[in-house]
Amino acid sequence: MKKIFPWLFILFCASPGWIQADEGAVRILDAIERKYSELKDYTADVNVHFDMETFKTPDMQAKLYFKAPDKMKVESKGIFFFPREGGYFNPGLFKKDGFEVRILEPAAEGKRDLKLKIVPKKKEKMDREFILFIDRRKNLVREIHISQFDGRETKARIEYGRYGSFELPRYILLALDFPSAEPNEKRGFGPFEQKSERVTGTIEITYANYKVNTGLKDEIFNPK
Repeated sequence: MKKIFPWLFILFCASPGWIQADEGAVRILDAIERKYSELKDYTADVNVHFDMETFKTPDMQAKLYFKAPDKMKVESKGIFFFPREGGYFNPGLFKKDGFEVRILEPAAEGKRDLKLKIVPKKKEKMDREFILFIDRRKNLVREIHISQFDGRETKARIEYGRYGSFELPRYILLALDFPSAEPNEKRGFGPFEQKSERVTGTIEITYANYKVNTGLKDEIFNPK
């Protein structure tokens, strides 16, 4: 049994700044796309550790399946709470054709990361904002910051390892800062108790035993 909870938000601003920075920013997303163009699928064992005052649970284990462009599934022996957005690796998540992009902060001398803001083009997805911290030397997304209209803030920090010919996450740290929910209301990870105005905490996701490009069948992702 599994539960997956997407997170959302973005504000679109069509200003000259977006247009001026668009070409260079698009090239950055394009470089990441090309880096992973041959990644067709992968499976991995995941361990999820919660450190949240309002949500107590032992570590959870599952097997994660991914197939390009956007199929994902987790299998576990019991209830499994997994943050879909920010919690797993999909190199096609930020395809250049689906976003307006802007460089917010170029990589400073001696530093590897630049800051990129991306805005979904589709109206139904214009309720979220992404800030990406990108390693330009390796074309890797090191951090993802997500903000939502309802006040939710999520930050994902990603550490990579090499598996075959690809660099894939070995560890993802999610830092959460949410408005507190009403009692017995589900706010993405389960029933929170209303103790304060904000709910904060972290989720650590560790990846192991990758198998890459094994030819996963579409049937694996069909609901059972």
